[in-house]
Amino acid sequence: MSNKMKLDLNGKVGIVTGSATGIGREIALRLSSDGAKVVLADVNVEGIKEVSDLINEYGESVAVKTDVTSEKDIKNMLDSCLEKYSKIDFIFSNAGIVGPYSFDDTTVEDWDSVFAVNVKGMFLCAKYVLPHMKEKKQGRVVFTASTNAEKPGGYVIAYRASKAAVVMMAKSLALYAAPYNITVNSISPGVVLTSIEKKMIKEVIDKKGISFDEYLENRAKRVPMGRFTDVKDVADVAEFLLSDNASFITGQQIFVNGGEW
Repeated sequence: MSNKMKLDLNGKVGIVTGSATGIGREIALRLSSDGAKVVLADVNVEGIKEVSDLINEYGESVAVKTDVTSEKDIKNMLDSCLEKYSKIDFIFSNAGIVGPYSFDDTTVEDWDSVFAVNVKGMFLCAKYVLPHMKEKKQGRVVFTASTNAEKPGGYVIAYRASKAAVVMMAKSLALYAAPYNITVNSISPGVVLTSIEKKMIKEVIDKKGISFDEYLENRAKRVPMGRFTDVKDVADVAEFLLSDNASFITGQQIFVNGGEW
């Protein structure tokens, strides 16, 4: 049995984008286990249906195919939430992509794609969700950013730039939404071994000619606490920020990275 504090989200309704796999999946499962009703939004329909089936064994959820770069899809995502549950208390805006590892290999199309998903997608979520929260004078908004938003590097530059934009958007929206009792924060994980991260690692090991295990061993040594960020570490923070316990925390960028800079 876990000895972690369990937060009460009974009666809360919200959306988790990018919830088919990785961080989004873990957060959706965590929030539903706390009593929240969750709308699962992702382009991966099979993935969110699988997560929805798991949740519906003990709670309530609905899966909605959503491309976060599409204004029409975001409207439909929100409409589905309101039609099913008649309100929205929170959104965890998590959907994101990394893009090319090498700047030399980054095309204009790649750059636009990364910003469309990582920045435009979160803008659209906020644009359509916040009016409903403002009307009720309450709400929680959390964006998934990245330690790389604050950490310059010579690779995944489009990704770093997009996540820096996400952090500033969250901080600025926090000021915009504060008079309506709405909090807006971002979470910046370190290295999380999601499918996206593993794809990027493959690019690295192919270029360096080393094994996957060798890369992981060497990379983990750069984290002061000696391991990568787990999806559960991120869910711990998300769970808190979306709860009533975090009602006076807004405009913050929370790092979940084991102390790596």
